[in-house]
Amino acid sequence: MAKKRFPYLLGHAEIAFLYGVERQTSQLWKTRGVLGEPDTVVSGNPYWLLPTVLGLSEDGSREVDAQRLKEYKAGIAGGYQVDDPAGLPEIVGLKEIPWIFGKKYMDVYQWRVRKSFATEDAVISGSPLWLLETVLADAQQRGRHTVQEGIDRVRAGEREQIKPRGRKPSAEPKAAPPPLPAARTFTPGEHTADDVAAFAAELLKAGFSMTVRPKR
Repeated sequence: MAKKRFPYLLGHAEIAFLYGVERQTSQLWKTRGVLGEPDTVVSGNPYWLLPTVLGLSEDGSREVDAQRLKEYKAGIAGGYQVDDPAGLPEIVGLKEIPWIFGKKYMDVYQWRVRKSFATEDAVISGSPLWLLETVLADAQQRGRHTVQEGIDRVRAGEREQIKPRGRKPSAEPKAAPPPLPAARTFTPGEHTADDVAAFAAELLKAGFSMTVRPKR
């Protein structure tokens, strides 16, 4: 049986590890365009090829730690370098595997909990990943039914995509708040307490709050 191989892929955690920075820094590089769009997305998580990540050091502003690079490579069983995203094998995560079996996410999750599913081929940035061939071989061994339509979706390159973070923008723009009333000054001899009370009542009725600051 041929030894299983898995490509060197990196998420934000691995990129931060190689460059000796916080994970948030890698995410900031992505936001600022220093780190380009991911070479692949699996189960909504972005991943980059090793050559892409090493390319971040070309301008001399940052440097990969050689020992950490060695440790990273040692942590990928059967790891090998892919230079072009088109050369990646078919890789799936927990969001795509249910397509293959026509199951719900929790069904596959329970298989893993009960250890009745193939061990992941790699864990990148905390997320388990499998080669499609690993999943299909495990299904055949356990006699599990697979759905060809789901397999075809994976082989066609369809993957669960990254979901935008933050609040969903409202379909209707919010109405502009009403303008604040002009400030008024009340002085002894010129105004009475009733004048002040009337102005305060007007503000409260309109929904405004107020702060009273006495002045000499």
